[in-house]
Formats: sequence, structure tokens, C-alpha cells
Amino acid sequence: MVNNGAVERGKERRKITWRGWHKWVGLLFSIFIILFSISGIILNHRQIFSGCEVSRWWLPKAYHINNWNQSIVKGTIAYGDNLLMWGQAGIWKTDSTFSVWNDFNDGITEGIDNRKITNIVICGDGTMFCSGLFEAYIYNIESNRWNTVELPGNDERISDVALRGSDTVVVITRSSLYEAVAPDYHFVEHQLEKPQGYVNQTTLFKTIWMLHSGELFGIIGRLVVDAMGIALIVLCLTGIIFFVLRFTIGQTKSKEKKHKQAGWMKSQLKWHNRLGAGLIVLTLILSVTGMCLRPPFMIPLVMTHHSPIPGSTMASNNVFHDKLRAIRWDGNLQKWLLSTSEGFYYVDSNLNNAQTEAIAPDKEPQVSPMGLNVFIPDGENWLVGSFSGLFKWNPSTGKVIDWFTNEPYNKTSGIPFGGHAVTGYSKDLRETGGQPVVFEYGGNPTIGGTKPFEVEMPEVLKNQPMSLWNFALELHVGRCYEPFLGSVVSVLFVFLSGLLLTLVLISGYIVYRKGKKNSRAGYSRIFIFQSKLYPFRIGRSLLC
Repeated sequence: MVNNGAVERGKERRKITWRGWHKWVGLLFSIFIILFSISGIILNHRQIFSGCEVSRWWLPKAYHINNWNQSIVKGTIAYGDNLLMWGQAGIWKTDSTFSVWNDFNDGITEGIDNRKITNIVICGDGTMFCSGLFEAYIYNIESNRWNTVELPGNDERISDVALRGSDTVVVITRSSLYEAVAPDYHFVEHQLEKPQGYVNQTTLFKTIWMLHSGELFGIIGRLVVDAMGIALIVLCLTGIIFFVLRFTIGQTKSKEKKHKQAGWMKSQLKWHNRLGAGLIVLTLILSVTGMCLRPPFMIPLVMTHHSPIPGSTMASNNVFHDKLRAIRWDGNLQKWLLSTSEGFYYVDSNLNNAQTEAIAPDKEPQVSPMGLNVFIPDGENWLVGSFSGLFKWNPSTGKVIDWFTNEPYNKTSGIPFGGHAVTGYSKDLRETGGQPVVFEYGGNPTIGGTKPFEVEMPEVLKNQPMSLWNFALELHVGRCYEPFLGSVVSVLFVFLSGLLLTLVLISGYIVYRKGKKNSRAGYSRIFIFQSKLYPFRIGRSLLC
């Protein structure tokens, strides 16, 4: 015979288990859910928050600027008897010994995120251009300040600026090229034609990334994801308030306060249940896609390709939409060298009707997904540097040499992140014996790749802040927790957090549905507080 009492007790234990998972994991993990939500909203609107900064001294030591780390130097260029140095903290006027430093950012939009400079070029007539994150600038010698360059119809981030000869300037955004010629420097937009035999595909990783941020469906998609972030914050706060009130209401002696707290408790539960159940599908999508963007799921997703989703922002008529990263003029080949998120291309000199040709992957250097940091001519070769290392590359022959070892390099055997995370390069410094200085993300720059570069950093550079957007990114991906959790756990932090959030959402929905079912069957709980003055009926809640 079946023991009905045992069956009912078993069911009750299962309900308590789901309720327990939801309550305790949700309570303990709520602070991280709130941080994920706030940082995600900031990440979704970089330009809006570009003027906001965070002092690095409040962050772990790994984020402090010291010994030329943190991409503080990307390059230098001769400027009269001085040098201009540019990088993550804007443009600085210095000398060939790095001993005198003056701010050269006047006119560039305030905010450290706006002062992330990718390149500077000087035309034959002395006109100077630079490319920031959101704007390109031209230097006005008379007023000694930078002025914003007008790029017709552009609403994208700026990728790079380059010079052909002495009078032709090209600024590239993430999707288009803008060309201007001396002396008026009026920029005209060009879109590259589809290369012959080109198959427009994207990685599954990028698709999930854009789905997670909402960018896959434009501004509407991003606003929906923002709303999901706000909803998660509200769920956490209402859950915490409900949990606290359940313990404090019985300790309140005032009848008036009991009534007030009981009504407040009921309203928190109502909003918690309605939001949690009504948005369960969208919040689960947000959680699952987020955990897929970091190890261990990230690697197979990067290696999986598919056609862009029809109707999404990825399905553009421009096959180079959101793919352009850097461009340089190759005087030997009389062609442009274009770096994209999919590799390198040759581009004809006439950008108005330019033909593009892909360079075979096995004949180009490895470039980190973080993008190019060094892209300068070196005789018949090009120096190509990123977080994957520094290489000498001859586009004509396809020969790639590791700059540090001077050994042939086979890209197919490479990994996205090499032993040298190269962020900058300069041959303009005195007292280096004619050898270049190579800067790396972790600091410890070297002269010629071997001898330490021992020039002390100025305090003005050490005190440069971090942008709020970058701080939000470090929070969102869990890197800032490495000093506390260790390297292994911090790498898996997003994945583990996604699992916990998914557990909280699913367990809460199960408890909610079971409570609704029991309520319809007439088994709703009745909470009667000690005063017995404010009895009210509540179905099985997500936290009870």
C-alpha cells in the first residue's frame, strides 16, 4: 500500500528544497546580481558614460599604472624638437628622453575613455590628425587645440587614421572609410565592395554576445536588455526586503507599524512574483547567453561560424559592417593594408571604387581579438603588434618572423594571446643605441626586446584614472575578483555566476507555479502575525 502521508511529506520536502535553493542562493548571490546588472547597463551605453572616471588607487594593484603598463604608450611621433606620445591616457608632449611631460589633450572631449588614441599622423603641410575612440581630430596650430573632424553621417566608433603620401588622410570607423585630401581636408565616405569569393559569415560567439547585450536588434534590443537589468535589481531588492520583513514584523510592538510593515511586505511579494514570473524567459536568456561568453563555452563558440541572422543588425549590406580595425598605406605594393576582425585585406588605392582582396590566413601574422596596437612600416616589412606578440611581416611573400626570437612564425599554430602582450613601440627615444623600445601590457618594457627600459614613469601618468566603462567591464567579467578568488576561479566566475543565476530563476519559477497550483486547489497559506490584527492571505511565495 502507498503511504499517502509519506508521499505528501516527500512532496513537501521537495518544495522546501526548491524554496531553500531560491531563498538562500538568491540572498547570498544578490549583491553580485545587482553588480552584474548595473555594470551591464553601463557597458551597453559606452559613449553616454565616456566622461565618467574611477581612480585606480581604489582598485587592486593589478590596475595601477606603473612601469609603463596598462597600454599607457602605443606610439610616438616627432613633433618639432619634441615628441608626441599617445596611448590609453591621451596625448602627451615630451622629449626624446621621456623626462619632460606636458598635457597635449586640449580640445579632445573630456573623460579618459574619449582620450584613448589609436594613431597620430602629420601631413606634408604640417596638418596633424589623431583618432580617438568616438571622434577624429585635427590640430589647429593657431589656437593650439584639437578640433573635431566632421565625418558625414557617421555614428560609429572610430578605429584608426592613416596617411598616404603627404596629402591624403584616411579615417576608418568600424564599418566605413573616410578620405580627405589637402588642402581643405573635406572627408568623403567610402564603403568597400564585397571581395571576390567572399562568404559573409560571423562567429556564434559574436551572435550570442550581441544577443546578450541586445545590440543584435539595435537600440530597441539594448533598451530591452537594460530593462532586464533593472528588473533583476528590483527582484533582488524586493526579495531582500521581503526576507527581512518576515523576521522584523514579529518584533514590532506598535500595532500601527505592524499594519504598515505587513502592507509593505505584501506589496514587495506582489512585485517580486509578477516580475519574476512575467520575465522568466527573458531573464533566463540573459543569464544563459552571459555564461556562454566566457570559458569554458567561449572557445567552441568562437570556432563555430554561421550566416548572419536575417533582420538583425548583423545582416547588413556592407559585408565589412563592424569589422574594420586598422589601415595603413603600403608604398611598396601601392595598396592599402586593411586589418579587420576577420584578417587582413589588400585595398586598391582608389577608395571611390576600391577592389578588396583577402590575404591568406597562413600568410599573415597572428592578431589578438583585442586588436592591433602596433602597425608600422619597417623597410619591406611591417611590424604588427598585439596581445599575441610582435611580428615582422612581409605581405608580398607572406613571411612572418617573431620579432623577439627572430624565428619563422606559423599562425596556424598560434594562440590568440602570446607570451608578449605588446601594446606600444617607439624608435624615437635617445640613448637606446638606435634600438626600439617595446611596451607591454603588464609593464617591464624592453630595449630591443632584451634590455630593460629603466626610465621612470612620471607621476602625472601614474595618476591617470580608469574609465567607468572599463571598470564596469572588469566587474562584469570578474577579472577584478582575481586577487580574492584566484586566477582559476576568476576565469570561471562568469560561467559559475550564470549557473547560480539560472538556478535562482528556475527554482523561483517552480516554487511560484506550485504555489499558484496549490492556491487554486484551496491550500493557500495564511500568515497571521503575533498581534492577530492583520491577517492576510498569500499564496506560496518565491521566498516563503
